[in-house]
Amino acid sequence: GCAAVVTIATLIYTNIGGLKAVVWTDVLQFAVYILTALVALFLLHRDATGGWLAIWNEALAAGKLKVFDFSPDLSKPFTFWAGMIGGLVLDTGTHGADHMMVQRYLAARSQKQAAWALILSGPLILAQFTMFLILGIVLWFHFHHANLPLDQEFATYIVREMPSGVRGLAIAAVFSVTMSTLSGSISSSASAAVNDFYRAWNPRADDRRVLRMSKSLTMFWAVIPFGIAVASQNLRDHVVNNALAVASFATGILLGLFLLALVSRTIPQRSALWGSLAGLIAVSYVKFGPWLPWTFYPFEYPLAWPWFSLVGSSTVVFVGILTSFFRSGESSP
Repeated sequence: GCAAVVTIATLIYTNIGGLKAVVWTDVLQFAVYILTALVALFLLHRDATGGWLAIWNEALAAGKLKVFDFSPDLSKPFTFWAGMIGGLVLDTGTHGADHMMVQRYLAARSQKQAAWALILSGPLILAQFTMFLILGIVLWFHFHHANLPLDQEFATYIVREMPSGVRGLAIAAVFSVTMSTLSGSISSSASAAVNDFYRAWNPRADDRRVLRMSKSLTMFWAVIPFGIAVASQNLRDHVVNNALAVASFATGILLGLFLLALVSRTIPQRSALWGSLAGLIAVSYVKFGPWLPWTFYPFEYPLAWPWFSLVGSSTVVFVGILTSFFRSGESSP
């Protein structure tokens, strides 16, 4: 029910207002959920016995303040190497080739403004993640002293312990984060489909027809994440892990195609297609290989999701360049 309400509400303002509505609602939604996190942090600290010093000492003793894990284990997603290498490749793809981000650059008034937006997003995201990590530590301290099970801590705290008015703000923040991600996804998917496919098939289509097709595709793409949300209710892993795994799975292939175009403008379409197919097979292998009895898998445990983008992008580039040497008079894209 909630998924349907969120999808319909997001579809309405995205379809009516387009990218402008997506960007400005993102700003408001960002403000709501940051404000909610700050309020929750204040309330938790107010109720904490001993204040920040007690929280710090207990978290330090329990190993909650460990920042870097230099383990060479490739099956662990939150090591220094996975973040530095795999995370670097993933962020390059999401911020440089993914249309959900690129459409925001294109909406800026100038290239300089787009560049500053990209640069400033780095420290802003770092501050945001730091705040939520601190919030997680304070939540752990609160539940530990209350002898409550450590499962879905923030959701439990919102429902059971937040004051009524603040509880509504927190629920609004949860919905705002969901709607922000959803609106950007369906807007960028519709935009890419119209500009990369529909215009190519119908080069003489006038603006009115293009706009009508864009609105229709926006409605179509809204159904896809709704179906995924319904089907994902029984996932056992954390939502963040699953979301980032999917992003790493697809973004690596997209980044590989982008790098192919940068490496050589003479790469034929056939080579790009073979590279994409090989990248898909490679990422599927490192993800699902351990559970297939008839495949050889060189690692003891499945490869962690931060490495998917590196595997996908490097495979696309390698196979794309390799197959380009065997072309026979095919024109480049």
